[in-house]
Amino acid sequence: DGDVTASEAEAVLRKGGGEYLAKVQLFDIYRGKQLPEGKKSLAFNLTYIAPDRTLTDKEVLKLRNKIIYLLDEELGAELRS
Repeated sequence: DGDVTASEAEAVLRKGGGEYLAKVQLFDIYRGKQLPEGKKSLAFNLTYIAPDRTLTDKEVLKLRNKIIYLLDEELGAELRS
């Protein structure tokens, strides 16, 4: 929703990414005709790091899915495709 702040979204991203989410960077906020009234799109760049090894694609996908789930549950957010 348009009233959700980037800080609120970032807090949920960090919660879902846990210890492996090293960096969260907001790079775009979009409001426009491609979105329903009262909605906005926030785009983040996420950097995952494990200090002792390389994360596998499967591990990163699991973190991503957890983040998407939490964004929906806590903020009512949807992933744009």
